[in-house]
Amino acid sequence: MRSSLAMLHYGNEEPGDVVDMFWLRGPLQISAVEQTLFLARLAQNELPFTEAAQAATREIILLEQGDNWALYGKTGTAMYYSPPLGWWVGWVEKSGAPYAFALNIDMPEAGDARKRVEIGKACLKILGLL
Repeated sequence: MRSSLAMLHYGNEEPGDVVDMFWLRGPLQISAVEQTLFLARLAQNELPFTEAAQAATREIILLEQGDNWALYGKTGTAMYYSPPLGWWVGWVEKSGAPYAFALNIDMPEAGDARKRVEIGKACLKILGLL
């Protein structure tokens, strides 16, 4: 895991000692800016993995499509913060160009989780990407 994180230049590249949970409660950290740079590389097939693996990943996270756009995304929650931190990351491919985004919000209430996508989509619509 350590070598893969380093190869990807993913966040602080630190998996720690618990390899089956390091992205949930380990020392791995990534900023929103670093996340968007990573996703832009995935969107453009520029990660150091096979083209087929990157295409499969893109297919898995495709959420919706419109006339000239496609929305890719993944939610996540950092439960071990107080309050929990909610993420929604992805990109919009519009007219052949990717626009990567990362949104994180504090989620003090259980119902706040759904707000990640609602807020994110509202922002993307304001930007004219959806």
